Amino acid sequence: MATLDFDIAVFAVNEAATIGACIQSIDRACAGRDAHISVLLNGTTDHSVEILKALRLSHAAMTVYRFPVADKANAINHYLYELRRNARVHIGIDAYTTIGEGSFRAIADAFDADQHALIASALPVSGRSATVVAANTMKGGLINGQCYGLRPAFVDRLVEAGYRLPLQLYRGDPLLGSMAAHDLDALNKPWDNTRLIGVKGASFALTPLSIFKWRDIRRQYNREIRQARGRMENAAIKSIIYTDGYGALPENANHMIKDWLNTNQPSIRSIREKYFTRLAVRQLSISKNIQAEMPSILAI
Repeated sequence: MATLDFDIAVFAVNEAATIGACIQSIDRACAGRDAHISVLLNGTTDHSVEILKALRLSHAAMTVYRFPVADKANAINHYLYELRRNARVHIGIDAYTTIGEGSFRAIADAFDADQHALIASALPVSGRSATVVAANTMKGGLINGQCYGLRPAFVDRLVEAGYRLPLQLYRGDPLLGSMAAHDLDALNKPWDNTRLIGVKGASFALTPLSIFKWRDIRRQYNREIRQARGRMENAAIKSIIYTDGYGALPENANHMIKDWLNTNQPSIRSIREKYFTRLAVRQLSISKNIQAEMPSILAI
């Protein structure tokens, strides 16, 4: 099988408002290169499929997959183990972004220039915290889940080791970042910021949320709850990987958090965090565990 320049996975759940612009920006960033886009729709119930069917791409081939459940961790696992193609670089993107035209070339060139790096993140160019996030990313040790590249050799070793993200994990991309920082061995290899780099020539933009749109208000509210859950996930993950390694991570994040809560209390720094942590714990108590799901391939 021929080696692509860019093998791109786009993760989406009900992103009809942005997915068309996202895919078109990705297509432009693939100009002059061999590229394939895998769009992974996770539990999507809006009209994203109709938008994708109407697109006419000029530079990249595209395949669309639909998963019955809305779980990005499940989709990432399936991409890494089943869908990825031979490529110079694997790239993960969230469908609510638009991508700068030179971004993928810059990420691939960054890997060529820095053989030590395992993950290379694009930088945000919009949003209130864009300048701070970009600066911190360039310092190393961070992954921007909205757009990042994975070195293929790193993914090969990850899959060979059998490591998977726990299902229903909110902070799946940061766990990949942790695996990169420790070079897949949290027991014997110290965290190394230089394995995660920022790339100045790679960028992504976000559509800002509006306080005047109910959809955006609801989205931010739910994001606050997920971030509270994410803080508990991080603590639970650390308690596992620094004792037994990444291979000891459970199949489902719900079990992991509940086990951690049996002997620990969440760290609370403000009344706001206390409120959303309480909601996250309540949601956890009623959340039904999912199983790994296979997607259907949609004719586009």
